[in-house]
Amino acid sequence: MVKKRALARYILAGTAVFVLAICTYIYIPTYFGDTVYPLEYEEFITKYSAKYDVDPALVAAVILQESRFNPKSVSSVGAQGLMQFMPGTAATMAKETGRWPNYDIFDAETSVEFGAAHLRDLLVKYNGNVDLALYAYNTGTGNAAKYVSSPASIANFSYVKRIRNYQTVYKTMYAKELGLEPVKLEKIDDKNSKAEVRGFVWSQIFSNFAGYFDKNES
Repeated sequence: MVKKRALARYILAGTAVFVLAICTYIYIPTYFGDTVYPLEYEEFITKYSAKYDVDPALVAAVILQESRFNPKSVSSVGAQGLMQFMPGTAATMAKETGRWPNYDIFDAETSVEFGAAHLRDLLVKYNGNVDLALYAYNTGTGNAAKYVSSPASIANFSYVKRIRNYQTVYKTMYAKELGLEPVKLEKIDDKNSKAEVRGFVWSQIFSNFAGYFDKNES
């Protein structure tokens, strides 16, 4: 009798743990996804993405990677604002967008316009190749030049891969806010067409955590 009671307790405890794990897997991305992948300044993102004909999910993904939506962010090398422009590049973008000479790179709207315009310029330069454009955004066009003849080789570069993943998440989680067509749950990317968005979000949560220890973090 004692053994049967102990077995029943084990079964009950195991069932409870199993149910808790399933609920965690299902509901944590729903309740905390916007903490892992925040979205702010969507009015500026949609406005300037439309103006410069770039994917708003890509712009949001770059902002997440560069500053995590902190308009006052300054990197260790002096890049500034939401989309992390060095002073020289910011001045170039100010002239291109008509904001010269009175502009503030720490102003969220200014930074988003500069970023969208710069991404558009890079996409034009690299014939729409997003990976090359992102690589150049991160390292400069001089460094990207050596990959023009073999663009596939940069797809796994940590910065590029991370932003491409973020882009998919933003397309999935914030399609309405970004004015996009909703992404079907069964098709979140080309390499894993049958994966669920939930599983993808979980993979990105772990990826983000691992990224803190990534020596190749840019």
